[in-house]
Amino acid sequence: MLREVIAQTCALVAPRQCPCGREGARLCPACAALLHAEPRRVESCCDALQMLTSARVREERREGEVLPAGVDHTPLLPVLALGEYGGDLQRLVLAWKNGGMLHLGARIAPALDPAVRRLAAEAGIDAPALVPVPSRRSARLRRGEDHTAELVRALARTGAGRALLLRARPTTAQDGQGARQRRTRRIRLDGRRAREAGRSARPVIIIDDVVTTGSTLRGMHEALTEAGMEVLGAVVVASARIPHERGDSSDGG
Repeated sequence: MLREVIAQTCALVAPRQCPCGREGARLCPACAALLHAEPRRVESCCDALQMLTSARVREERREGEVLPAGVDHTPLLPVLALGEYGGDLQRLVLAWKNGGMLHLGARIAPALDPAVRRLAAEAGIDAPALVPVPSRRSARLRRGEDHTAELVRALARTGAGRALLLRARPTTAQDGQGARQRRTRRIRLDGRRAREAGRSARPVIIIDDVVTTGSTLRGMHEALTEAGMEVLGAVVVASARIPHERGDSSDGG
C-alpha cells in the first residue's frame, strides 16, 4: 500500500508510461504478457545462419524418399526468441535500448530465463556462461550503458547462468552494408577472460536483443568457437521473422 502511494506521488512529477503509450504503469499488463511468451525457435528464419550441408544436381531417392534437385541447409546454431519484432514488443525493445527506459532490462531478463535453461538442458549443461553481443562504443555512449551486458548481469542473477563479459568489438558496422557484407560480419575477442574461457572450453550461450539476418550471431559464434569455447545457442528478445506454425497456410507477406 505504502509503495503504491509513493509511486502515485512520484507519478505526479514523472508520469509512469508503458512503451506502448498506456499510462499508469511502467509496463502495462498486455506488454508484460509479451515477456511471458513461450520461447520459440527462429534460426530457420535467419539467412546468415544457414549452412550448406548437401547439394543435388538431379532428383535422388534415399531410403524410399524422393529428394528433388537442389540444396539442403542446416542452421549453424539454435536461436530462441520471445516473439516477432513488431508492434508492442518492438516498442518495448526500442524503449529499453534507445528510449532511455533502462529499467525495462530488469523485466526482460527473467523473461529470457526459460529460454536459457532450455538450451542448457538440451545440451546437458548446468549454468552455462552467458555472453552478450557487443555494442559499438558510439552506441554505448548514446544509450548511457552497454544494454546487452546489463541484460546478461540481470539474467545471471536469476540463476540461469553465469555472466561472461568479454572484451569484444564488431570489426564491421551493419549500417549501409548489403546482405552479403552483413552475412560476413566479424567480431574480435580480446583479453585474458576470452583466453581463459577458451582454454577451459567453456560452454556459452549468446545473448542479444534482436536477430534479423543472424549475421551478428554468426560473427559471435565464429569468434567464440575460434577462441575455443562451445556455443550452445543464442537467446534474443525478438526476431525479425517468426516461422509459421504447421498448418498455417496464411501468406507471410
